[in-house]
Amino acid sequence: MKPSEQFALDSWLSYYPERMSYDQVIEAMTDRKYNSESQYIDVWETVESYDYEQIAEWIEDTRSHFENTVNPMIDQYKTALQDLLNYTGGWDITDKDHPIFKARAALNKELDI
Repeated sequence: MKPSEQFALDSWLSYYPERMSYDQVIEAMTDRKYNSESQYIDVWETVESYDYEQIAEWIEDTRSHFENTVNPMIDQYKTALQDLLNYTGGWDITDKDHPIFKARAALNKELDI
């Protein structure tokens, strides 16, 4: 499960089975054929008077907002780190334990927020 999905579910739900994916939880909350699965999903007390379809919509909105907020921030950090690494003069460091080598590897890693 992506961090944005985990954050969104935890923001609105007090419990859901660990075996269920994000999509399965949303589907169980919105699709009548999965109604038996929704009995294992508990919402926070402050929203228990709302139906599961409304809460599922809020969960989706929370996930989307998280991604739209965090992704630009990560891009800014990557740009700053790249600028810092370029300042080092482009040293050709092959020692995998060296911080600059690790930083370059981190820049090339795709994050799934």
